[in-house]
Amino acid sequence: MPSRVNSAAEEVEAVHKDEQFDMRFPSYLGFWKRSVPGLDEHPRFDMYDEPHKKRKQQILNDHPEIEGLYGYDFSTVWITLATVCVQMALAYIFGRVLTDWHWTMVLVAYTVGGSFSTQIGIIFHEFTHNLCAPTTLQNRWVGNIANIPLLVPLAQSFRRYHLEHHTYQGVYGYDPDLPLEWEIKLIGNDPVKKFFWLIIYGVMYIGRGLAQQKQLSRWEL
Repeated sequence: MPSRVNSAAEEVEAVHKDEQFDMRFPSYLGFWKRSVPGLDEHPRFDMYDEPHKKRKQQILNDHPEIEGLYGYDFSTVWITLATVCVQMALAYIFGRVLTDWHWTMVLVAYTVGGSFSTQIGIIFHEFTHNLCAPTTLQNRWVGNIANIPLLVPLAQSFRRYHLEHHTYQGVYGYDPDLPLEWEIKLIGNDPVKKFFWLIIYGVMYIGRGLAQQKQLSRWEL
């Protein structure tokens, strides 16, 4: 019995010693462990605990003034409307006015369109956490409006699964940010496959939900 107790105590002590090397801790200055194409066959896994709480505490210890920034920012609504209007205007210009193909289409699509599409992804994150308007209903509609230029309906699925990510972070089968077993087998550690997988990553939220036989919510429908 004493040997087993000592062994358990040593394991606990080892865990506490390793805490300072948690790569998700804000003050950690080392490098993430990563899988190397051609050398590692599978993605890299770790056994660290949920990082948000420790990150929050560390950041507030260093910058307590951040608490004064808590709450929603209604200016995001105007940013959303402006972003959607620009995207729709560009779609009209290149779809109905400048109909002859030209290299400027590619340039504008890559710079302006690509930047604004990325901004829409950020707006999705903000409305998911109810940071755009006072009520949940208003935030949901900010997400719906922001979704218009993307054509594929992602906003409400992102909200649903991102909140599940925060609730079940790191729990396989529940955290929708974790790739499923079939994704790992299909993509493996191939950098080309990973590249194309990341391109459709937003759609994978829906794909994982369907793979787990989750029913679409009313807002998703």
